[in-house]
Parts: sequence; structure tokens; C-alpha cells
Amino acid sequence: MSNKWRFFWVASFSLVIFFQACGMHSWEELFISTADEKKMGREFDSLVRIGHKDVMSPGESIFTPGSDPVKQEFYNYYQDRAKAIVGKIRPEDWEALLPTGYTKSNFFEFKIINSKTVNAFAVPGGYVYFYTAILKQFKSESELMGVLGHEVGHVVLHHSRDRMVKAAGASIIIDALLGDGIGALLASLGTSLWLQSHSQADESQSDSMGFYYTYQLGISSEGLGEFFGRNLKSWNPTEKTCSLGDEKSVFDALSTHPPSCKRVMDNRARIDRATQKGGQNFSGVTDPTPSSSGKHFTDLVATAF
Repeated sequence: MSNKWRFFWVASFSLVIFFQACGMHSWEELFISTADEKKMGREFDSLVRIGHKDVMSPGESIFTPGSDPVKQEFYNYYQDRAKAIVGKIRPEDWEALLPTGYTKSNFFEFKIINSKTVNAFAVPGGYVYFYTAILKQFKSESELMGVLGHEVGHVVLHHSRDRMVKAAGASIIIDALLGDGIGALLASLGTSLWLQSHSQADESQSDSMGFYYTYQLGISSEGLGEFFGRNLKSWNPTEKTCSLGDEKSVFDALSTHPPSCKRVMDNRARIDRATQKGGQNFSGVTDPTPSSSGKHFTDLVATAF
């Protein structure tokens, strides 16, 4: 073995030992810890709550049920479904997610924003946001749960943190953390970074997480494919497939990569693989969980907004 390769393997092994000794799971955590992620998420959420122009468009506001019992019922249902997704996060993922002082029950926060934009996003520290416009577009609980699982997947996989490290470079992050704190980091990067589309690899990974969570819950995993597919000209509602190369869906505003049809076909492949391995095929029950009054998702969303 050459000296070059010997150095490579020794350095790699040393980094693994270092990460394990420090309780770290990736090199990005050298620059942004789980505590840092939570702090950044809290600061971002504070901007959302005051309607700051950097993160909220004119006319947008946090959805609150107020004294309206119909809106309250939907809000309770939404929170319950979000908690169900969180309940399926794997122990090893929690280990790499929770900062000191937080538990599985108080780490995630799920908010709804009154908006005409069809979108949903998540930021570091477990803050997940759904716009009312996207909730109106969902046709079943399966679609809601698929996208909820997708956004939770972004948090679990630390996609925003890793993107920030790559975008800013270690020097800016270190200067911010050692100098004026997280606020300086936000100022350096701009809060809009968290609202930009993830990479194709990140989106595909989070789609897989959405499939995993719905599958584990026994809820139809068809929802993600149906949501992205039904506005494609080649969408086949019977087979739940489309033709690769088809034009993008209007919902690609949610994330520009990968194209909608690829996401549809990738989701179809996940379901087929799970079925072939002997797993239950959750393709028939798309709206199984009623609210406290017995209403299902489609009824709830139709009356809430």
C-alpha cells in the first residue's frame, strides 16, 4: 500500500473514532450541533410568528383556530397526524436529532400558514410549516401524510444544516458561532436559504422517508405519488403511474428537483418492492383516520378553509 493510501485510511479511521468519541454522526455537526440547529429553528420561527418580510409574503399569517370549532377540529386532526409520523422516527435517528433538554414529545413543532402558495417546508430544529393552499390541494389523508413524512424526513436527515454548511463554508459558520452567535449566521446566509429547493438527492431521500413513515403506520403510501401525479397529462389514476419525460406538474413549485413524474415512479417502485418482499401493500386505504367527530380528511379540509 502506498503512503498516500495509508494516510487516507488512517485519516478516515481517525475521523470515525473522533465522531464516535464526540457523539457526532457527521462532519457537518462539527460546525452546527443539534443545539445550534434548534436555536436557529427557534429564531426562524420567531420571524414567522411576527410576519417578518424575509420569511413571510404580504398577506401571510400563522393559522390559528380561534373560537371556530370547525377550524379547531381540523387543527387537532392535523397535529394528531403529525404526531403519528413523529412516533415512527427510528431510535437511531432520534439519537442524532435531539439536543440536551428536548424529548421526543417536545422537539417538533407543526405550524400552518395562511397563504395562497402551494408549499410546505421544514427548517432545522424540528419546525415544519404547511401552507393552507397545499392543504386544500390534498385529496386524501394519504397525501397529507406522505408530504408530512417528507418534511419530517428533511429534519431527521439534517438536510438544511448540511446545505448551510456547504453554502456558507466552515469559516463563516465558525466566525458566527464564536462571534455574535446564530443571529450572525442568519445574517450571513439570509433566511431565504431555508426556503429554497433542496437538491435532487435530498428530495429523493425525503420521499423515501415519507414512504417509510406511512408504511409503518399502515396508511396508504400512494399519496405522495398521487399528489405529484394527478396534474400530469400522462397520469394513469388506475395504475398510479406516469410517463417519464412528461412535462412538470404545477406542483413542482414545491421542489424543482426531481421532476414530478420521477417522484411518482420512484414511489411506485418503493411500494412494489415492499409488496414483493411480503410486506402489506397499503394502496387501498387512503383516508382511514377519522377526527373525534368521525369526519375524515376530505370533509375536514373542505370546511376548515
